Amino acid sequence: MAKFELTKSIEARKLNKRTMIPAGSQTYTIPFGAIIENRQVDRDDEKFTYLGEPYIVSHTELDAAAKPL
Repeated sequence: MAKFELTKSIEARKLNKRTMIPAGSQTYTIPFGAIIENRQVDRDDEKFTYLGEPYIVSHTELDAAAKPL
């Protein structure tokens, strides 16, 4: 399982764990230095987990902010 570290903060939407569909339009800040796992490309977005919770963010935003560990 690949792990990535964020080099800057990002705004992501939380996903429902069971359906993997966004749980609303509210965005959450994933802080600088956070460790994310399970990156999966989904069209123009990427899904990932942070502290065991699934999130989704645009591919370009995450690609610019994540570096592999």
